[in-house]
Amino acid sequence: MTSYDILVTILSIMLGIFLLLAIIISLYIIKFIKNIKEISDKAKELADDASSVASTMRKAAAPTVVAKFVAEQISNAVKRHAKDSNKEK
Repeated sequence: MTSYDILVTILSIMLGIFLLLAIIISLYIIKFIKNIKEISDKAKELADDASSVASTMRKAAAPTVVAKFVAEQISNAVKRHAKDSNKEK
């Protein structure tokens, strides 16, 4: 066996090892990317849910504020009417 044959054998073995490592690393990278995609999809769903909850709260907040204002005005009117009734007696 000449030095050329030994060199070719060593390089072939090294190439095989690096090729195997590259395949294994590629598989792990693909799995990692899939996990990141799943996480980003879940985050997007959560953001969509949060925005829909926020819009629902916004829609519900306006009538609540109006109802609170009306209730306060009615309460004030009842109190004034009670005071006026007591003064007349």
